[in-house]
Amino acid sequence: MRKITEVIKVLFSTAGRKYPVFFVLKTVRMLINIAMPFIALFISPRIVDEIVGARDVGRLITLAALLIGGEAVCQLANDLCTNYINRYSNRLERYFSVLIGRHVMELDFQLTEDKEALEQIEKARTGMEWYSGGVDGISDQFFGFLGNLFKAAGFVTVLALHAPVLLAVMVVYTGLNALFVYKCNKIGIEAFAKLSKVNRLFGYFGWNIVDPRYGKDIRLYEARDMMLDSWKENTDRSNTHWKWQGDTCLPFNLSSDFLSLARSVFAYFYVALLAIRKIIGVGTFTQLIAAEGGLDGAIGGMVHNVTELIKRCSYAHEYVVFMDYPEALAKGTKPIEKKPHEIEFRHVSFAYPKTDRKVLDDVSIRIAPGEHLSIVGLNGAGKTTFIKLLCRLYDPTEGEILVDGTDIREYDYARYMEQFAPVFQDFKLFAFSLKENIAFSDEDADVTALADRVGLHDFVAKLEKGTDTSIFKFFDEEGVEPSGGEQQKIAIARALGKDAPVVILDEPTAALDPIAEYEIYKQFNTLVGGKSAFYISHRLSSCQFCDRIAVFSDGHIAEYGTHAELEKIDGGIYARMFEAQAKYYKE
Repeated sequence: MRKITEVIKVLFSTAGRKYPVFFVLKTVRMLINIAMPFIALFISPRIVDEIVGARDVGRLITLAALLIGGEAVCQLANDLCTNYINRYSNRLERYFSVLIGRHVMELDFQLTEDKEALEQIEKARTGMEWYSGGVDGISDQFFGFLGNLFKAAGFVTVLALHAPVLLAVMVVYTGLNALFVYKCNKIGIEAFAKLSKVNRLFGYFGWNIVDPRYGKDIRLYEARDMMLDSWKENTDRSNTHWKWQGDTCLPFNLSSDFLSLARSVFAYFYVALLAIRKIIGVGTFTQLIAAEGGLDGAIGGMVHNVTELIKRCSYAHEYVVFMDYPEALAKGTKPIEKKPHEIEFRHVSFAYPKTDRKVLDDVSIRIAPGEHLSIVGLNGAGKTTFIKLLCRLYDPTEGEILVDGTDIREYDYARYMEQFAPVFQDFKLFAFSLKENIAFSDEDADVTALADRVGLHDFVAKLEKGTDTSIFKFFDEEGVEPSGGEQQKIAIARALGKDAPVVILDEPTAALDPIAEYEIYKQFNTLVGGKSAFYISHRLSSCQFCDRIAVFSDGHIAEYGTHAELEKIDGGIYARMFEAQAKYYKE
């Protein structure tokens, strides 16, 4: 009951604020559906009595006109309401998809790499879209229950007046049938819990097979069979779950069918017996048969509505849980200015959630305002993790990070994130225009100047629509497919356009040719200016453009100093790495 209350409260209030007319239409349609069966229930017996009695043609025509006209008007009004409800239903489905997507983007980054959080996202999506039917599906059951309740009350009144025994049988039948339906819905909910992971894997294999970004690898490495086999295996697993659900529900469905047959046989026999004994007339006989069928439909409808409401709300409750998903990081409220900062890592250690291996172990370092720090080391040494902690994508397991002497956990999170302009190794461009990829919503940004600063002048000059050209061809056939190096320059331009006091470049020239790389290095101080800068690179020639170098090894800062200082350390990590790279250029 708690889930139903929570879901209805959250979904209906959210939908009502956006589209209040939707619920007005649902209410009007419910009232129409309540009225429709009673038109025939009260007029048809009078027509039958007139036919077997006086046979007044004028009276028969009037009754028939009332019956046909009343039903026609109700049906027309019902169809109009349904038409408009469907329009709002589609809008609401898209609206809630947007709400889920927005919340995914607002989640703490740590949760986007958490298995439980990812499964909750999938449950929220499938629970709202596939299984519950969203606001429309749940409100259908809610208003359907109210409508069936009023209809049942009317049919009960008719039966209580003329056939109380039949009413008692209907009560027993309803109780047993409700039990069978409850069992089936309980099985369905259990199946849904098992299917969330299967559906996520199904989507991964299904979409990646046809995603153009994976086209080269799939073809050149003959990965098609592997992907299809994995997809088939996961599909078989999904089918197994559905088969289990169908097989388990079958006995209860068959029992319900036989019970319904027995009820119908008794109803016709009992009411016919009343008519034969002349306890009731022919018109009342038809009315009672119609009322019995109507009550069965109304009660069955109520049982169906309640069980469906329970089931659908159980699915949609995953949306409620997701929208209230607990934050991974504590958020402070202290303001922070956009200016060069003193940054200090004080005995910082870090292990990724649900792992014991420390990626960073007792790291301490202080970076002065405006200082340019190069971070080097072998793969897996903890370089990128160091940056993730600084950006508060994660919090340290031990120790603290201070900015201007204050623990970063005390700062307002949104204002703190404004201090950083990172370009990560796995940066992403979006299928929007070049301008939007660099400036996003900043309409005042001089995108052309930013592109020129990172060496994209010639690239932009070739574009017919200039910076309004779409990146990629997902939504625009005239979109451009930038090379890896061009994409990297776009990402760097984006970082510069943010105008944050701290610039972070994680392998920013990995996809650039040597000449383009040299140009970036040459302009490094001009690009970054007086901002603090963190520069991660495997190409140690870049370190000469930085004030200090931190050499990471096995989660520690093994060496720290200038290029000249570190190069002179006999057997030092940096000296060995630099010599190993330099000899290839010398040779």
